[in-house]
Amino acid sequence: MKKRIVSLTVAVAFMLSFALTFSGCEESDYPVDIANITIESQPENIVVLDPSAADIISYMEYDVKMEGRSEEVDQEWLSIVPTVGSENNPDVDKIVDCEADIVFAGENLDKSVEEELKSKNITVVKMSQADTVTQLETNYMTIGKILGGKFKGAAQGEEAYEKLTDEMEQIKTAVQTEIKSDVLFTVCYLYIENNKLKLMTSGTYGDLLLSYTGAVNTAVNIDESSVDVNTLKIANPNFIFYADEATLNAVKGDSLLSTLDAVKNGNTLMISEKEMTRQGLTAVKTLEKMVGFMYPSLVKSDSTPDEAQQSAGGEISDNNSKDTSVAKDYDINLEGLSLKYEDENDNVKKMQQRLYDLGYVDDKENITGYYGDISKSAVESFQSKNGIKKTGNADNKTLIKMFDSGAVKNK
Repeated sequence: MKKRIVSLTVAVAFMLSFALTFSGCEESDYPVDIANITIESQPENIVVLDPSAADIISYMEYDVKMEGRSEEVDQEWLSIVPTVGSENNPDVDKIVDCEADIVFAGENLDKSVEEELKSKNITVVKMSQADTVTQLETNYMTIGKILGGKFKGAAQGEEAYEKLTDEMEQIKTAVQTEIKSDVLFTVCYLYIENNKLKLMTSGTYGDLLLSYTGAVNTAVNIDESSVDVNTLKIANPNFIFYADEATLNAVKGDSLLSTLDAVKNGNTLMISEKEMTRQGLTAVKTLEKMVGFMYPSLVKSDSTPDEAQQSAGGEISDNNSKDTSVAKDYDINLEGLSLKYEDENDNVKKMQQRLYDLGYVDDKENITGYYGDISKSAVESFQSKNGIKKTGNADNKTLIKMFDSGAVKNK
């Protein structure tokens, strides 16, 4: 795993611009100036190519604006968003079809793709990953300014950042309460880069995440990421987290590392590279996964210790997440379902019932099963209030939001 030294390409000038907004509170939220980029108005549609940026955007609840994603943006809760190709070399035509105002990309976006997007008046914001809490906060507030404005958006970014760190601090506090001892576990994170075994060192986001487990990173005072077998043997960590099977095999294949207590006792857990680098909901889930493995008594009641310790393929266990869909209450299957103007079937009738329950359809006599003008107007109103592009057609994204318990009602 290549160590990525942060910073948002756009973050250098952020703190100064944020301070200046308070000198003119009568100003509107837009335009927003971020470094050499000016956002003239609030973006309606975005495409997100960078997986870590997608995690932040989703955690800030701006994913309703997401009309496209790269194949690498593979968070389960974003699976309904259409893909536009790879992270570094996406399909420009597909991005254009998304009617994207802004594309959030990584640092390695193909230069020709970037230039082509700009030629089509699509703003490209290139992101990189935060290694410190200060950089992480800046990332949240910068994305907030871009998507919500220099006042409201920045405030939403700050609120989301505080929520994230509060969640992780609560997990750390639970650990400290559980262990009731001054003796802390020691941990390390191992991965392979350029055929060499590497160690997650200080000053990285992964090290920051490890600190919230309440344990001590054995590499906290090591600058060189290449593994010194003898040093690691002396440190003898209680738990080892590793990036993939190749890394574990390298550890087990070494005559000294294979004798570490963590290896002999089976205290090893796969945490994939993406789990160690994403900085929104994935971060919380990854932290819960590590802590649940280290302290089984802290595993939430709605998941089993075996589920908490599951590591095959580095997938994140989603046992602690709650299903917020009410689709089953309406006996409707939303998988791949889309409805449009002039459709007439039982699913339309169930959609109309849901819109009636949410206050978007006034008269129960309009629950007919026919998708006419009244239904189209109700869907448009629902889309507008729930941050979805207003089309009047109930695509799958609209229906999933409509049948979510958190859907905004028409008051």
